[in-house]
Amino acid sequence: MSLEKKNIKIEIFGDHYSLLSDEDEKDVLSAAKLIDSLMKDIADRSGLYDQKKIAVLAALQISSKLIRLESSIKKYETTYNNIIELIEIKGLSDSSKSLT
Repeated sequence: MSLEKKNIKIEIFGDHYSLLSDEDEKDVLSAAKLIDSLMKDIADRSGLYDQKKIAVLAALQISSKLIRLESSIKKYETTYNNIIELIEIKGLSDSSKSLT
């Protein structure tokens, strides 16, 4: 993330937005493309026309995915920490010990 804010123009679900952001422009454009695609997919599958409802459903879907990913990361962190603890218990982390 840079400290300089840039004006980034995006389009989501037919609406144009101009954002002032210090995020990487490629990341912002990718996020906008993801949201646009998801909203179009929800509209096509559900037959909804209310943009607000479609946006809320898209936000719920993205939030649910984020929560699952955060949960997976916590599980991997726990596994990693358990492995490190086992290595330390076995003394394998001490490079001064001989392996013979």
